[in-house]
Amino acid sequence: MLRRCFALLAATGTLAAAASDAHAYVVKKTTDGDFVHWEQREVDFTIDPSVDGNVPQAAQAVRHAMESWSGSAGAPELAGRAPQANSPQKPGYDEKNGIFFVKGGYAPAGRALAITVLTYDNASGKILDADIVFNGAYSFAVLSDVTTPTQKASKSGTHPSTTDGISHDQEASAAPGTIYDLHHVVAHELGHSLGMNDEMGRKDALMYRYSAPNDASMRAPATDDIEGLAQLYSTKLEGRGNACGGATVAPKKPSAAASHAAMFATFALLAFLLFRARSDRRARIGFVLATAAATVALLPDVSKVDGGVARASELAPGQARARVLSTSTSMEDGLIRTTYSLATTVCRTASCPKLGHGVAWGGTAGNIRQEVGGEFAPVSGDEVDVSFASLPSELAPLSSPLGGTARSADAEVRVITAAP
Repeated sequence: MLRRCFALLAATGTLAAAASDAHAYVVKKTTDGDFVHWEQREVDFTIDPSVDGNVPQAAQAVRHAMESWSGSAGAPELAGRAPQANSPQKPGYDEKNGIFFVKGGYAPAGRALAITVLTYDNASGKILDADIVFNGAYSFAVLSDVTTPTQKASKSGTHPSTTDGISHDQEASAAPGTIYDLHHVVAHELGHSLGMNDEMGRKDALMYRYSAPNDASMRAPATDDIEGLAQLYSTKLEGRGNACGGATVAPKKPSAAASHAAMFATFALLAFLLFRARSDRRARIGFVLATAAATVALLPDVSKVDGGVARASELAPGQARARVLSTSTSMEDGLIRTTYSLATTVCRTASCPKLGHGVAWGGTAGNIRQEVGGEFAPVSGDEVDVSFASLPSELAPLSSPLGGTARSADAEVRVITAAP
């Protein structure tokens, strides 16, 4: 009987593990929790002449980066094409995928090294368009050497930069002579184009949020990246129509039924052991052990949240907590632009504006949702963390014995992120 209890205990752990997620990767999801994914078997990107025109050998590096992702874990094949008459001319939603380099900087990219403009159907998760844009405000090259952490520190003397550029910290611009490996950056962005989000906790992942200057040591997806891709895509290809039809990639949707079945089986086992425990001491031991295993295995993973929103421990919290009062969206040159207003609820500095307003790239228009790099596009009612372009005078608290309160009427928001 004891052997059977331990066998059942092992089964409990296995079943419970089916409902848990111990991985570090983060994948993109729709508002309703469906995976963001491509449905066709092959995805073509036009490599705009601006890419090779600004960085020698860049187009070749882009194609090599595509090869490292292509077909992995059932994901689509990626292909880089030369420009044609109907090729996309700029980033934005036009159902044509492109890779661009904007010399001098790209306003929607902000402080990011590069961004992916990803447009998808928010009802199904089907990706409709993906564009990758290098921010020409930084210097890029296809580095020839693979440096070690010690070498890269001595070469650059600078800290790694965030790929998405979204931070409440005031980051200094890149030091003179700082060069980023274009191969690494485009490989990271291609992960976003497939439905992957930034990874916060694993430095050995290609989707890790930070990119070190003068470092070419990470250019291909690692184990954690591939496991995330496997969550998005199944390896089974489903054909449409007859054998001549185009194949599609079937996404692996979250299986609520499987998770519920695992939990029911676990609880049924516990009930059985509890029933036997009234007359069998070994069953009582098995019940205690099984309960402990199920409790640990079924605890939710709180190390990350869906959608890739940064954890509070990873980013500075901002100058204030606020509630979004209203939002409106418009489409400008293929980019969704979200305008919002908010009210301060918690001030973390000596004095904060009562109200704030700002503009974010990306957002939702009908069933179309667009993500522009790592920028967060709020909706009405969201709790957010914000930093303002300017704060009231530091002398303002002297006019009142109470500090840390909202005083001035309105202010422009510099950074907005989802509150944890």
